[in-house]
Amino acid sequence: SAKLSSAQVWEAINTNRIKLPNTISIDRFGKVYFTPQRRIYTLPENLPELDLLYLVNGERPRSYLDKLQRVEEVENLSLLPGSGFLTSCSMYLPHHYVVLRRGNDQFGIHTGAVLLDPVKTFGSNIMLEIYNSSDQMIVNPVVSIEIFAAPPVDISAFDELKAKRDRMHAEAAEIYRSLDQVPALTTKKIHPRAEITLRGQSAFARNESALLHLMRDNGAGATHPVDVSGHDTVAEAMANGPADAETIVVNYFPNLSEHIEILSRARQQKLKRLLFRRASRTNRFFLPNAAHAQLDAYEELGLKVYWHNEELNDIYLHTYKKDRGFFIREELVHKFQASTILAFYGSAVRLRKQDQQRIETLIQKMVTFFGSSMGVLTGGGDGAMAVATTAGRDQNSMTGACFLELEAQLPNCNVDFFNSFQETSRHNRQKWFEVADFCIFNVGGVGTLEEVGIELCNLKLGIRPRVPLVFFSEGFWGDLQKQVEMMVRTERTPPWLADYLLFSSDPDEVIEFYRKKLQIL
Repeated sequence: SAKLSSAQVWEAINTNRIKLPNTISIDRFGKVYFTPQRRIYTLPENLPELDLLYLVNGERPRSYLDKLQRVEEVENLSLLPGSGFLTSCSMYLPHHYVVLRRGNDQFGIHTGAVLLDPVKTFGSNIMLEIYNSSDQMIVNPVVSIEIFAAPPVDISAFDELKAKRDRMHAEAAEIYRSLDQVPALTTKKIHPRAEITLRGQSAFARNESALLHLMRDNGAGATHPVDVSGHDTVAEAMANGPADAETIVVNYFPNLSEHIEILSRARQQKLKRLLFRRASRTNRFFLPNAAHAQLDAYEELGLKVYWHNEELNDIYLHTYKKDRGFFIREELVHKFQASTILAFYGSAVRLRKQDQQRIETLIQKMVTFFGSSMGVLTGGGDGAMAVATTAGRDQNSMTGACFLELEAQLPNCNVDFFNSFQETSRHNRQKWFEVADFCIFNVGGVGTLEEVGIELCNLKLGIRPRVPLVFFSEGFWGDLQKQVEMMVRTERTPPWLADYLLFSSDPDEVIEFYRKKLQIL
């Protein structure tokens, strides 16, 4: 019953609720046919056998394959009898599922799968395996798909998650209030399991902690804990909490020694949550570099991490998109994971009025083109970043930030998803922008120039797929355009890279560039 008819498919395309390849044909039964992009992906001939086995068995991540494989642009996709290849297409499915149909003269599986979902398989390089099992040659094979509407948004589920967050926020506030007021219990005989000091950090360090039940209903509704018995250290809290407690509450995000302590006891204690209030002992908001690796470990352990953020006066769940973690209100997680993210770079310096209006127009047209499921990600500062964030919010798009500790700019905290980084983590922080599907560079300074270099290198190395990079200004990036042309002429960079760069100040030209390079309607 959820399968779209031919008229419904065409309506979804015209209203930008779904983006399909620009080679489609729709039959009267609602089946959609298209030819993939004229690209073939191969592996290096000298790839060690062990690495190949790791890839085939799924022991190496998709990101490793992206860096390793080579892309060849071809005039036609031809298959000899008994052969096959890996190719790709662009498809954006924020509200639909797609089923790849396989049969006579119909080809294509998505690296083993036949179902493409609205969260994981949308983008500019959806990989397709094409095989020719016949005894005749095939040129430009056609892929057949059927499109199904995703279930309608469950408003009650959204409301339940919001109510859960409100309740957890209230309980967490009461817990921390009690930890601040009630003297900590002292247990002299308790010692950390890992009696070591790492980088001057020790599990003996004072960090008011408690092991307790959170979000437990006594049958009469929510009850906020009162007079929580806290401990001076994480080790004491873990050793003296109730046997069935599932939440460890800490004042400061755990240092490395405390992290080891939690990992060593988490399985035995059957922990489900870690709740913290401040990023570190020296900084309330900006997380130290090691914290991001620790968050990855908690994710692997199945431990949900919540930040009772004092600066934002709310509670946020740490969740992942494209292997990068962000803090977000829990009821917005699904929307975040299903959104096309646009990274918007630029200086924190105040913009001219015409530049500001140009950015606002571009974001409005981007939302129209990609549909409402879009997010804007910035560095969280003023200038172009603030303009892009405000414009995205005005278009009902999600907004996010990778906050960096800088004296020159204060964070714009009015966003839906975020992460924070201390100043020494500047280069590591750039990896979090890999969550974005597209990058747009506005007028900027040396910081923006550094980010340009990283993204250009990511495009060349395959860390970022072959997608458009837009330099959006009136003449500001002209010298960079000449420099890229010089690098191509002197064989310092592959010629194809320049084909994916657009230097323009026209929003309509940007949209057409996306349409052309992504090969979508």
